[in-house]
Amino acid sequence: MIRTAALQKSRAARIDVVPLRRADHADYLALLDLTTSGAGVPREAGQILALPPLRALFTHGPALCLSARSRRSSNPKPVGAVFASFPDWAHEHPLTRQDPELSDLLGRTALLVYGLAVTPRCRRQGVARALLAGAEGRARHTGYRLATLIHQPELAPFYRRLGYTSANHVTIVMPHAAMGLTQPPPFMTAVKALHADVHIRTVPGAPGPVVTGLLPGWEIPPTVRFHNGELIACSPTVHYPCLL
Repeated sequence: MIRTAALQKSRAARIDVVPLRRADHADYLALLDLTTSGAGVPREAGQILALPPLRALFTHGPALCLSARSRRSSNPKPVGAVFASFPDWAHEHPLTRQDPELSDLLGRTALLVYGLAVTPRCRRQGVARALLAGAEGRARHTGYRLATLIHQPELAPFYRRLGYTSANHVTIVMPHAAMGLTQPPPFMTAVKALHADVHIRTVPGAPGPVVTGLLPGWEIPPTVRFHNGELIACSPTVHYPCLL
């Protein structure tokens, strides 16, 4: 096991993860067609690639588009791709639809990986790991505090090794409510803290992990428990209605 991990790390060191180049657009989109993410790459991805960066994190419009290349290969084509943007739930969830300020805040705090793909001949060589690490590093550097992605159950062990917590239901604590994120079977949501103040907690009675500290003041007391669709803390007495 140790030897296998060392070998994967050595192979990953031979991979360069860089912002997508214009010359690679077609190959990048072809790679993204291989992704099995439950979030699904936006249908307008091709148009997004033609846009200037919307924010500091993004490379193309509202998206972070990175490609992976093998340093020692004579083939100049990318061997892996990742497409990330602000989460769809940041503007589609019932808690955010009527609150543009909260929607924008979440979109500047949490990153969702919509697509992650590696060409078949280069799998199990650390390419996906390198792509995720590149996206997470850029997000962390620009102030993002949470990385999320949606995956099939069989990939849970892989993402767990990379520091993610996976479940069918994830709850995000806010000041006066809790945002419930539930994936339809068979998909699962994976979350990973990118900031020291963000914690993925296990709460008694909760249907899955609970994200706290996404922003300052978004914490919960240690006595909190989940009951009848609410996070409840007895001391002090606080109720966080959980909206799915």
